[in-house]
Amino acid sequence: MMQRPPSHLLSLKNRPLNSWNAMIQTSIANGFFSESLDLYSSMLSYGTNGDNFTFPSVAKACAKLRSIRDGIKVHAHTVLLGFQSHVFVQTSLVDMYSKCSHLEDSRQVFDEMPMRTLVSWNSIISAYSHHLRTLESFGLFGEMRSLGTKPSSSTLVGLVSSCTDSGRCSSVHCYGIKVGFDSDLRFSNSVMNMYVRLGMLDDATSLFDSMERRSNVSWSILIDGYAGVGDGVKVFALFNRMRRDLVELDSVAFVGLVSQCAQFEGLSATYSVHGLLIKSGFDREPKLAASTVAMYARRNDLVSARKVFDSVEEKDVSLWTSMIGGYVRHGRSLEALDLFQELLRTTVKPNEVTVITILSACADFGLLSMGEKVEEYVTAAGFGSDLRVCTSLIHMYCKCGCVERAKEIFDGVSSKDLAAWSAMIKGYACHGRGREALALFEEMKKEGLLIKPDAIMFTEILSACSHSGLVEEGLRCFESMERDFGVEPNVKHYSCVVDLLARAGHFDCAAKLVERLPARAQGQAWAPLLSASGAHWGVTFEKLRSEEEAQTTGNYVMMSNIFASLAKWKEATWFRRLVDHGGFVKEPGWSRIL
Repeated sequence: MMQRPPSHLLSLKNRPLNSWNAMIQTSIANGFFSESLDLYSSMLSYGTNGDNFTFPSVAKACAKLRSIRDGIKVHAHTVLLGFQSHVFVQTSLVDMYSKCSHLEDSRQVFDEMPMRTLVSWNSIISAYSHHLRTLESFGLFGEMRSLGTKPSSSTLVGLVSSCTDSGRCSSVHCYGIKVGFDSDLRFSNSVMNMYVRLGMLDDATSLFDSMERRSNVSWSILIDGYAGVGDGVKVFALFNRMRRDLVELDSVAFVGLVSQCAQFEGLSATYSVHGLLIKSGFDREPKLAASTVAMYARRNDLVSARKVFDSVEEKDVSLWTSMIGGYVRHGRSLEALDLFQELLRTTVKPNEVTVITILSACADFGLLSMGEKVEEYVTAAGFGSDLRVCTSLIHMYCKCGCVERAKEIFDGVSSKDLAAWSAMIKGYACHGRGREALALFEEMKKEGLLIKPDAIMFTEILSACSHSGLVEEGLRCFESMERDFGVEPNVKHYSCVVDLLARAGHFDCAAKLVERLPARAQGQAWAPLLSASGAHWGVTFEKLRSEEEAQTTGNYVMMSNIFASLAKWKEATWFRRLVDHGGFVKEPGWSRIL
């Protein structure tokens, strides 16, 4: 920040301090935060020091840029120039440290302030609330009141954002009513948003109905609340109420409405909402167009989705990503890849979500060459440190058979989460490399990470053991699930263990395990036993005839095929007739041909 000023600023050499302050404030007001710091740097290089108007502005620029390095320098300047007791300057530093995620430094500045105003208290309370430090924010609120500082509605708005339970939620609301803030629209909206966030929709609706004034934000908060729980009927009812009350519609209100169209059967609701978007003039807005594309894609109407996409002239990255994601979701990955290549020919730059989506398409079709090109873009665009992107690359390379390259990417990730570990373990499992999968699982546990294996990871581990014949290791893993990690085994885990035992020839043990399962789970667990039994069909034949839970179409067809391979035509015919004449429906198979 203390570098020589740019050449276009050299004409500012003889400017007075108030002129510098005006330029810095104007730059910040226009959102040019980096330029504001350049101006401040230039001012210092010409021998002009800041004052109580300069430092709050520059601290705000540091906060907006999340630049703690520059923020610390600004703080040092305030101390050197004797502004450590100026309440307005120090309050701006409290806010700056909080916005830069240095809460302890923010609190230290606050504690060292010789005098505090209401704004100072609001800043530190909001800082703790922003970091979800509820106890500390309420403690500060109590301390402020005990020292005789009267809270404002902004104080309560700061408190509201940290509430994590209904008790504190209601107490803040009641206190606000008591001191007369119930007519403050910002306070009411904040409380209503808090109720929605905590799932207290009845309380949110009661507050909404009691409000004398409502803004578009008020309507949007409640619409988003019901949209979040999938209550499409309430969403549409609120939207119609907005129209009856002649509330001016905005794009935010439409977002919740568009997201709920999938709750209704048929496309009539979808077409109605799209028509209203067109009538209201929001159909060409990229963000809403992206939601509309996603709406049609969820209803499997990709033709309409593409028409909406093509109708928008100035497409943003969210619109491109939404259309690409629609193709991927419905297995039309080649069209997704074509659209991605078209995107690369525009001035719009794909973001991390776009990359993750297209990598999924590459994985589905095993398109290694395309996946490698996407990785080149990831490196060029600087997304290589994004954990979600790295996990998607690991998954793609594993699906394309390049397990070693996947491991290279995995090893290069510094802070791995559960998804990254699972992707690599699944990659080993899919390629029958059970020992590597187990070794990686053990490595994860030995590193002492705060990562708890979930049900999906145990499914992959058990599958890896099954396909690699690691019976003892698989059984130990199965036993440790609930005992060591609190993961309750489900039917998939039992099926993996049945498959593990059956592949190793332990048919009696596998059959006994199936018998111990709940009735609704037995039908699925029989499948791996039947598949593995082959020549040992006698172990399962009588069970299959007597166990109602095992009598499924898939199991009958499998047994018919087993008997046919053993030239036991009578038994094969018996099972085939059960499928043909017993009211069972065989689901058709399907495949993709490139």
